[in-house]
Amino acid sequence: MLDRKFIGYEFEPSERTISRWKITQFANAIRDTNPIYYDLNEAKKQGYKDIPVPPTFFTRMAYSGKKNFYATLGIDYQKLLDGGREFKYYSQCVAGDTITYQTKVENFVEKEGSRGKMDIVTAITRGKNKETNEKIFDAIITLIVFH
Repeated sequence: MLDRKFIGYEFEPSERTISRWKITQFANAIRDTNPIYYDLNEAKKQGYKDIPVPPTFFTRMAYSGKKNFYATLGIDYQKLLDGGREFKYYSQCVAGDTITYQTKVENFVEKEGSRGKMDIVTAITRGKNKETNEKIFDAIITLIVFH
């Protein structure tokens, strides 16, 4: 059973400046051929001020801080199951933007299933544009940790 003292725990904020190269590399990795992710002129023709970030790009920012999320909470990888991720998007991010993001442990719920007792952990990583302070995304992460 996980220690409930971590409910509400906030990890250190992190910061990342988004480069065109990282966007293009990511779009290539997910095989998205939309030219707005590769060509600045095409992105500008579509109304963007620079190359936009693909929606799933923020999976790279699932956890903030220098401390390891799992180790801090005492989660054993061998007892861990990914319960899913949900993303909420609020405004567009483009190459050159600097994103600050921070992870907070929202809740632990203990349940009993066919495999025995488990903790369901919910954490939220919130990202915002450092320059404009605009909210960019929320990444809601659910983990299942078996006892």
